[in-house]
Amino acid sequence: MRTQRRLEVPAVLEIPLTTCVYALCAALLGASLFVPALIVIWGVRRFLLDALITGAPPAAAGVALLCLLVGGSAFVFFFIALLLMGLAVRALSLPVRPGTHEPFSVSTIFWMALNSIHTIAFRVILPLVPAGYFSTMYFRLTGCRIGKGVWLTTASLLDPYMISIGDGTIVGGDAVLSAHIFSNGRLFLSPIRIGKDCQIGAHALLCPGAVLGDGATVGIMAYVRKGRHIPPGAHVVSVGGLAVREALRLERGRPRRLMRG
Repeated sequence: MRTQRRLEVPAVLEIPLTTCVYALCAALLGASLFVPALIVIWGVRRFLLDALITGAPPAAAGVALLCLLVGGSAFVFFFIALLLMGLAVRALSLPVRPGTHEPFSVSTIFWMALNSIHTIAFRVILPLVPAGYFSTMYFRLTGCRIGKGVWLTTASLLDPYMISIGDGTIVGGDAVLSAHIFSNGRLFLSPIRIGKDCQIGAHALLCPGAVLGDGATVGIMAYVRKGRHIPPGAHVVSVGGLAVREALRLERGRPRRLMRG
């Protein structure tokens, strides 16, 4: 209960802060819709306006072309929205620093504001373009340092401005990289650093301060604890399928033939 009370925001601050954040999100979404709206309006005027005025049935070819324009305008919206949101997250992250922060500190307030924008991006837009240029562009704009040949199949890079990923690394589907945690009513932030040629399995979780050496592997649904340093070439696996002793050997970079049975 003490922690819950310390995280509560007084109504006199919560209402204006929430209103400002919602207004910023609405402005970003509205600006992102401007060009797609022009494309759709042009298509309607070009292919449907005559039919709407005369009452005649529209031509099938015109309807098909309009549908293609609407579909294309959706991806134009994704691109512009991720562009603007990435820049907004990057700008708001400038006052945010690693360390432990009180609930009403400058870093915490800016962190909460940028996370509102980032949540829209990674929950609404990025799942529709989960891999490839769109997602990589967005994370780089936010300040995430991504090397060459990196393959991302997850949208859950939380606090991306505090994450660095080396060349040739693969991050599996629905893996979560979170550089923050709340502890004792305070916000704790610590960068996550991933070396070259690492592999992170699907549904894996990397906590604040996690460091992976070059060539390290984090298995499916595995968990890297806060501040844990994984040596180069080491393997981190879920302990559900291994004896604890064998899992610790892998985590410390001392692989040994696993016991059968």
